[in-house]
Amino acid sequence: MSSHALTVVAYAIIVTAAVVLQVVGLRQGSAIPSLGDVIRRVMSSKSGRVGVVAGWAWLGLHFFAR
Repeated sequence: MSSHALTVVAYAIIVTAAVVLQVVGLRQGSAIPSLGDVIRRVMSSKSGRVGVVAGWAWLGLHFFAR
């Protein structure tokens, strides 16, 4: 297995885990917060907003820049 294929599989596992956590978080009475709740909490502080922008920049740099 090449390193590219391994990277794609790892990201697919991360995305699958995020989707599963989102579905579980949306259930009534769940102790796990939904993605919207997490983002709302992170965006409530200046350092959180800077972190979100840095994360988006990292994603853009690695996935969309060629």
